[in-house]
Amino acid sequence: MRIKLIRSFSAAHRLPEYKGPCHDLHGHTWKAVFVLEGPVKADGMVCDFKVVKKLLDSFLPDHQFLNDLVPNPTAENLAQYLFDKISAELKKQNLTLKTVEIWESDHAAAIVEG
Repeated sequence: MRIKLIRSFSAAHRLPEYKGPCHDLHGHTWKAVFVLEGPVKADGMVCDFKVVKKLLDSFLPDHQFLNDLVPNPTAENLAQYLFDKISAELKKQNLTLKTVEIWESDHAAAIVEG
């Protein structure tokens, strides 16, 4: 069974490889969409939403400078970074991270599928 959780965070970045205004320091209110897969347990749930939200939030770089985490923090690179970090932790709980979508605006996102 698959479940979907949507989280948000605010963070600043600059794109050092970009020739244009995004080369300069700026910020976004990012939206992160996670699709997880796991077995439905006897209690009827794949996992407790409250528990998994807390886990996901612990990995989100809220109010951070993304360049400290990812050298060229495009939406694509940030999505891959979060996918790698979070999927390893979810495996410990018998859950599989299927997709991460990172939205830097209401009109643009990057998606990583595992």
